Amino acid sequence: MNARGQMQLIALNIGLAAGIVSQELFAALVLVALVTTAMTVPALSWLDRRDTAP
Repeated sequence: MNARGQMQLIALNIGLAAGIVSQELFAALVLVALVTTAMTVPALSWLDRRDTAP
């Protein structure tokens, strides 16, 4: 997994506390952070498939 999603969540929390980000935008961006973080390993595995046939 990568740490990019964690940094995004920290920035979103600061933005929400400061009133820069609305509740709706916060929820959408948290969802995006979770989905992109969760799909990193499967996507990289799919892209890095090696042809095992001789």
